[in-house]
Amino acid sequence: MATILENIKLPIKRNKKIPIYVVEEHNDALQFIYSAIGGKKLPVEGTVLLHLDAHPDMLIDRKLKGEDARSGRKLLPLLQIENWIVPAAAAGHVARVVWLRPPWAKQFSDGTRKFHVGDHPETGLLRVDSKEPYYLSDALFSTLLSNKRELTLTVEELSCETSKEDKMKNLLAKIDITQPYVLDIDLDFFSTGNPFLGLYENINLYDRLLPIFDFPLPESDDVETLEKLVESREQQLQELENLFEHLDKNNSLDSYTGNKSHLYNMVNELASVVLAEAKRLNEVPDWWAVYAGGCTRDQDGLPYHISTKEEIKETVDKALTPLLQSLPVPVLITIARSTDDGYCPPHQVDYIQSLVLESVMKVYDTDEPALYYLNVNIST
Repeated sequence: MATILENIKLPIKRNKKIPIYVVEEHNDALQFIYSAIGGKKLPVEGTVLLHLDAHPDMLIDRKLKGEDARSGRKLLPLLQIENWIVPAAAAGHVARVVWLRPPWAKQFSDGTRKFHVGDHPETGLLRVDSKEPYYLSDALFSTLLSNKRELTLTVEELSCETSKEDKMKNLLAKIDITQPYVLDIDLDFFSTGNPFLGLYENINLYDRLLPIFDFPLPESDDVETLEKLVESREQQLQELENLFEHLDKNNSLDSYTGNKSHLYNMVNELASVVLAEAKRLNEVPDWWAVYAGGCTRDQDGLPYHISTKEEIKETVDKALTPLLQSLPVPVLITIARSTDDGYCPPHQVDYIQSLVLESVMKVYDTDEPALYYLNVNIST
């Protein structure tokens, strides 16, 4: 029995050199983690993900079913950049996530927490029992879970200040990285854009979306209160999705047959302003882009910090490299560019990538990086 358990926890094979995979969209990193599991370089269960990013990427598609999360590689086409980690945890492949954030990213408070991910018994949809605002805002909270898995999330800041000896020792003690683990780096950790800030900026669209998509958190966090909140939030999000789906198809809400609620009135008023601006620009509005921007407006919106070239190099030299030198060796390394979607500034991404690769390859014995983003149409 002990041998069986050891085989579950430990990888059976080791890479001669650490592979590095560079992707564009961050969710594409997961296929290489799954391949490492299939190749017995990672265990089927219990992997640690060390995630350096300006965003947690730990949401769940509200319509993703638990059975899909456990469907192996069939899951991959269903994922997006913000929701690829928790489904892997639902399948048991990832047991712990360590999110190292830059100083300007504060979607979670620092520290360690445990929660469960599993299936809602009535709908089969994947949900978590975490009371974090991050999950409440997407109506993802539920205490009623089947097929549940425990997930440990540790959040800590990584900055140039961390390189000071006592602070690095303190950080290492808090994150407690053990093998086997995957080192996962998003280049927007070093400089972070917000693509929605430039969407119809002449009419201040991003600010206009706030009162439409925002919702107040309750003072109490008892389960009954949160369940009512989630039900109300789900209705709000579904109504907004219906409204923007109608706009996408008809470019107007004139023929909308749904509930003419206060939310309808706010979206209708916004639509008239957006249509006028789009007409001025001689273009057709991208209503799903407007909707996606609105979905980021809850809880203070997305992080935004465009670093200088000097700041980027200093962060690599004084934060990333000392961290890597202090860690055990990872099984594999994934790097996301995140520039096509505007999160890593396009004019900086190649510079950041070169510095990060130089740092990683200096510290570890690695293969030549596999630049997957240059061959995104290959079969996976």
